[in-house]
Parts: sequence; structure tokens; C-alpha cells
Amino acid sequence: MTKGPYIGAHVSASGGLSNAILNAIKIDAESIQIFPGAPQVWKPANHTHEEIEKFKSLREHNKIHEVWLHNIYLANMAADNSEQLDKSINSVVHALNLSSKINGAGVVLHTGSHKGKGFNKVQRKVISSLKKILSLAPGDVKLALENSAGQGGAIGGDFSELYYLIDRVNDQRLGVCLDTCHAFAAGYDLRKKDEIDKIIQGFQDSISVDKLFVVHANDSLMDIGSNKDRHENINEGYIGNVGFKNLLHNKFFRELSFILEVPGFQNKSRKSKGPDIENVERLKSLLK
Repeated sequence: MTKGPYIGAHVSASGGLSNAILNAIKIDAESIQIFPGAPQVWKPANHTHEEIEKFKSLREHNKIHEVWLHNIYLANMAADNSEQLDKSINSVVHALNLSSKINGAGVVLHTGSHKGKGFNKVQRKVISSLKKILSLAPGDVKLALENSAGQGGAIGGDFSELYYLIDRVNDQRLGVCLDTCHAFAAGYDLRKKDEIDKIIQGFQDSISVDKLFVVHANDSLMDIGSNKDRHENINEGYIGNVGFKNLLHNKFFRELSFILEVPGFQNKSRKSKGPDIENVERLKSLLK
């Protein structure tokens, strides 16, 4: 396979892990992201050894570069309720173990919410939660904290919050998943090369640019600074081709996977079913 950036997408693994590879082939995805199970329930999915081996074989045959898991949405590393916190921690440990079994790159995590209390009030709990997760997880997979759009009490709207957590946990496996829509909604203008340079400089000054593990490539339905998490198809939103071209051609993003989490274009049934080949091709065309 040629060098990156690697254009990929979140694909469905419904009906069996190996279906994720088949769905990736349909849209020419070079890397993929999947859920470890149903994203809105606590109960973990039970993937058989046979299904895992079939997935690995198909992936190898079709030369999928990276496989990321996206942890379930219910997890909150700052949860007040001890039962919810334990469930949250266990969900990430389960996802990291599954990632190791399928030779995945790692797990993307929405760190959680401080519920309006402020980051300073929950940072110790989040750090403790992340340390516990990594102490129970395999050593060969990464954990990528995703930046938020700054909505409500979501942690990570400001990259400095993620830098702080990563610095205090101090584990080489812990880094960042940069979501373009979330960053734009939080006020980072990705349409400007110097703004991207400032983000990179922030990584270099705080935790190292090597801690940027993966990109969620999503255009934004809402204008900059909206603090609203509304994904849009590539070049149909406010970031546009200018922003994505800046990112794709920045040397610090050159070896990363760009994972699409966009609504997709309507098909004949007038339904949008997520990342599709048109979005993949739009990103690939910007590399030329």
C-alpha cells in the first residue's frame, strides 16, 4: 500500500466482525473504525475466536492499513456514580482487549463530561480512571482521547485539557484522536494553515506531536465556534475542501488515518447510511 494519509471510514460490523471488511471494500476505505458492540448498551458483544480469525484474514487479504475501535457512547471517565464509573472503565478495557485480539491500532474514547462542574473538579478522577484502564489493558494497543465540540460539560473542547490528562497519566499508549468537526465547532479554524500549525505547536509544546494518533475527518454543518457536534459530508459544510486539503498536506498528518464519520449522501431510497464512496473519493482527490 502507498504511504498515507490513509483515507478510511467508520463502517458497520453488524452481523459479524468480518462484515466490516466487506463494507470497507465497497467504499475503497484504506483504514476503518468499528464499534466493539452496540454503542448504546453496556453489555459487551461476544465475538467468537472463529469470527476474529476470519476478520483478521480478510483484513490481511484486503490490505486494510489500520483498524480502530470506537468505545461505546455511555462511558464517562468523570461519572459521579461509582457503578457507572466502573462500567465505563470496564467498557474501555473490553474494547482495548478486543482491539489487541484483532490486531487493531487501538480505541477512540469520548473522555466524558464534568456535567457543568468544571474540568478542574473532575481531572483527578479522570486521570485515575485512565490509569486504571491502562493498567488492565494489553500493552500493544493505543487509547486515543477524542476532542469534543465544547458542548455542555464535555471534556476536551480545549486541547489543553487533553494535554493535561495525557501528561499526568504519562503512558506512551495514551494520545489524541482529532475530530475536525469538533475542533471547528470549538473554535479552531481549520481553513487556515496557521491555525493548524498552532494546534501542532500545542502538541509539540505539551505532549509531543507523536501523541496525535488518528483523525476523524468530518465536515461541519454549523459555523465555527458553534459548540455543536453536527457532522456533514466532505465539502458540504463550513470546513470545506480548503480545510481538509490543509490537513491532508500537512507533514504532521502524513502517516495518519483519516476516518470519515459523515452522514453520507442519499441513495435511491432517500436514506443516508453513513460514510460512502463519494466521501472517500472526495478526500482522496484532495491528495492529488
